[in-house]
Amino acid sequence: MMKLPIFTITSIALVSTAAIAQPQPQVGTSHSYRLAQSTQKQAEDLLTAGNQKFKKKDYSGALAAFSQSIQFSPNFEKAFYNRAVTYDLLGNRPNAIADYSKSIELNPQNINSYFNRAVARQKNGDKQGAIDDLNRVIKIDPNYMDAYLNRGNIFLEAGDAPGAIADFSQVIKLKPNRAEGYLNRGLTKYKMVDRQGALADYDLAIKANPNYEMAYNNRAWTRLETGDTQGAIADYDRLIQLKPTYSSYYNRANIRRKAGDNAGAVADYTKSIQLQPSNPLAYNNRGIAHNNLKDFQAAIRDFTKTIELNPNAADAYYNRATARQGIKDRAGTINDYKTAAQIYQQLGDRKKSTNALELAAQLQNQK
Repeated sequence: MMKLPIFTITSIALVSTAAIAQPQPQVGTSHSYRLAQSTQKQAEDLLTAGNQKFKKKDYSGALAAFSQSIQFSPNFEKAFYNRAVTYDLLGNRPNAIADYSKSIELNPQNINSYFNRAVARQKNGDKQGAIDDLNRVIKIDPNYMDAYLNRGNIFLEAGDAPGAIADFSQVIKLKPNRAEGYLNRGLTKYKMVDRQGALADYDLAIKANPNYEMAYNNRAWTRLETGDTQGAIADYDRLIQLKPTYSSYYNRANIRRKAGDNAGAVADYTKSIQLQPSNPLAYNNRGIAHNNLKDFQAAIRDFTKTIELNPNAADAYYNRATARQGIKDRAGTINDYKTAAQIYQQLGDRKKSTNALELAAQLQNQK
């Protein structure tokens, strides 16, 4: 099945130790000042050590170093921010959100903390919290494109198409060659059932980035729905040229099969199987293409492989029954129809179950 992806920005980056202005010691406090200065130096050294471990992908070591840094300097905003980033990359969003919040408390103008907390909140299901953070980012910096892009995605998910269009259009206004803005606006128009508007934006996304895989994928889907089968195939040709993946071959195979090019479909399903040998869908659909070509033995092999990979694949049993009927294997056909009917029944599809049973009964009653 083809997918219509969208583009979301996740901005995660560490900060390095910066020079910290120190107050001049007052009379009679030189000892306590030296102690405070030494403690801050230890905190900064631990931050640096944590950054080095982070760059080596030693995230556990980085966490430990940042936590120690915070112990020496409880209000060290950079350490909280970097620990938040590390938690974020490790998938510990609650802790990441807590540290981003502390970073914001210590530095209310830290735009990266607001943005990253927005991303973490969105992934954690708190869409309103994410919108609040992105609003804050935009208030601090009205030209922050990624904030509009991500807020637009949240609006899109929430069904607020006008809000999404406005944000994606703002991205394009700020940077007219930003392909992601066109891609996401195109998807919004697609969901608004404005297929021609979607195609126009996908065209602009590809013009901005001729190697933009997601734009070709989305345009192929939309072209197919508007009846432009050859245009959809051409987009998958380009996708495969850019990056030959299982899904690209599989999707082009489905289009070719529906267009009547069963031989081309078989070739593409075979390529997709080579890239992902354990996916039953490609075997089942290649079996259908073989069946259409009257190559019943090849079809039976594919449906059998589908069943081996997914014993509850009712469609594969049903399809194998039709292929076995092609080679006049009456007993095998009846058994497959009955098995398909049983699985359909278990799945709650009474219509298909009844159909398979009726076909089995017809064969049984033949003399």
